[in-house]
Amino acid sequence: MTRRGDASRSGADAGRGRLPTAGPDARFPAPAPRTPEPAAHVALPVPGPQRTCVGCRTTGPRSALLRVVAPRAGTTDAPVLLVPDERRRLPGRGAWLHPDLHCLGLAERRQAFGRALRTVGPVDASALRALLEEAGRPDHTDPGNGPGRTSDGKRVEKPMAAR
Repeated sequence: MTRRGDASRSGADAGRGRLPTAGPDARFPAPAPRTPEPAAHVALPVPGPQRTCVGCRTTGPRSALLRVVAPRAGTTDAPVLLVPDERRRLPGRGAWLHPDLHCLGLAERRQAFGRALRTVGPVDASALRALLEEAGRPDHTDPGNGPGRTSDGKRVEKPMAAR
């Protein structure tokens, strides 16, 4: 008759929490932790305030979005004029938009400016559209483009006087 924990055990009893040849106090190693290590390709959060584009509804750093305000001079039935606030200093409620025509078109189609700015009536985005067309801003969905970059992703240095 064999004793419990004896090296001569085999079959189903051999793998029940103890190593069969190491004695009665031996145990299997602890299992690996269940939380995986963060993947190398996962982007870390960008430091700084995050804002949501009213056009495409994606979040991004405040520095990459354009603030738009709707100053109301009176209570007329005239359309509310959207004013781009490039310095982010104008008073009033603001909406944030990627500075490209695609997001402006999405925001106009969804009537997102009226909801975001809490205005009643039609919205006139002609001044905003003219600014974006004049600037020729790249599409924000292209990973190589962005503020201060050319269409092939290279960085553009501005002269000190233009900063």
